[in-house]
Amino acid sequence: MMLIVLNNKKVFQHPISVYARLKKATYKQLCHYKLIGGGTGVHWPDVDEDLSLKGFLRDEIKNSIRFFKQKAA
Repeated sequence: MMLIVLNNKKVFQHPISVYARLKKATYKQLCHYKLIGGGTGVHWPDVDEDLSLKGFLRDEIKNSIRFFKQKAA
């Protein structure tokens, strides 16, 4: 599980398992990361994976919309 902490202290939890490369990575590979884009992204050089805050937020919004649509149905 990844935790994304925003400047306003809002915390998002995001499962690593949704990313095939990260899901297959070892603990050591997951621990070897670099912040990129002024801290708005993460790069895992050992598994050649890059994730961004923009992508996390987009996924969070999609999941929220899906959740509320299911509740309304």
